[in-house]
Amino acid sequence: MTDLSNSSGATGGGAGHPSRLSVLLVDDHEVVRIGLRGLLMAQSDMTVCGEASTVAEARAAIEALKPDVVLLDLTLGDESGFSLLRSLGKDRRWPPILVLSMFDEALYSDDALALGAAGYMMKDAPPEELTRAIRTVAGGGVYLSERLSQRVVRRIVSAGEQEVLELLGMALTTREIAARMGTAVKTVDSHKRNLCEKLGLDSAAALLRYAVVNARPAGSGP
Repeated sequence: MTDLSNSSGATGGGAGHPSRLSVLLVDDHEVVRIGLRGLLMAQSDMTVCGEASTVAEARAAIEALKPDVVLLDLTLGDESGFSLLRSLGKDRRWPPILVLSMFDEALYSDDALALGAAGYMMKDAPPEELTRAIRTVAGGGVYLSERLSQRVVRRIVSAGEQEVLELLGMALTTREIAARMGTAVKTVDSHKRNLCEKLGLDSAAALLRYAVVNARPAGSGP
């Protein structure tokens, strides 16, 4: 099954609805696609531009429709969504791919992200989280659940960077963080630059927002 029709008559870059994000649904269960289509078409800034149920159909639809975001299931009948990720690689010509899977993120998120996925979500996530994730990856960001985000951060940042992130989450200034850590302001600034680079954030303001939402001081509980 391949639906190369544009469900709303325009893609995200089309003349009819230039502000709408066009989403391609790649899932082998029609009932899932129907539910997703209803959810996304109800959003004022989104449209479903097409659907696919196999890797070959997905590739053809991506090339023909040029969607803003691909929503990808990892199980496509006898095939795997990983095959699509591998075939597309990290070529910047392809749209961001958001994995939406029934499999726990602890099992497959690392592999999906390593193959170029822009985010990983489970199918039991709230609808508002899914639409937020689509907007995030469409804007060039990476979307991870809070639990997965904390796990990734713990793995990629140093102890000093983690402490800076936690103190930023407490709304401390750079000078206050330096005083709390007993280090120089320039060292804190260096940690902040490293955090921005590692987390794919483009400004100190973006880092602060990330810290307030995601940072959890050690011992503060789940």
